Amino acid sequence: MKILKFEAPLMLMEKGGAYVEIPFDVEKEFGSKRPKIKALINKIEYRGLLVKMKTPCHILGVLKEIREKLNIQENDLLQIEVQLDTEERIIEIPPDFLEHLIDENLQNYFQNLAYTHRKEYIRWIEEAKKSETREKRLKKAIEMLNNKQMLS
Repeated sequence: MKILKFEAPLMLMEKGGAYVEIPFDVEKEFGSKRPKIKALINKIEYRGLLVKMKTPCHILGVLKEIREKLNIQENDLLQIEVQLDTEERIIEIPPDFLEHLIDENLQNYFQNLAYTHRKEYIRWIEEAKKSETREKRLKKAIEMLNNKQMLS
């Protein structure tokens, strides 16, 4: 599988997100306008999409978690490796969350969410340090899913 390597500065968005610009023709290289990719960002693994978000070129989002691990700031140069991701994106659902997803329609709704949204729900629940907090988040997650709301 082709791996494309480049160096790019970290750019910040007005709403707090961060990204790097992709310096090649994404559609030509990967055959898609929104390809699923695996990336190494300064040796930290990331799975996501290359997208255009009102930008002239495709971008790769750099999660806050990654920025904190690398202790990087705006305009810092990052070493990026990108390749097409053809592996199935599976999210392990914790047993206690599965117990709360008792409605079959709700289970189907959750399973049909984008990988990123499912991952964010699971991460949010699993980050709870206290069992009471986890229980509150489990109930809140079910409420949000019933109302078709995403975590922000």
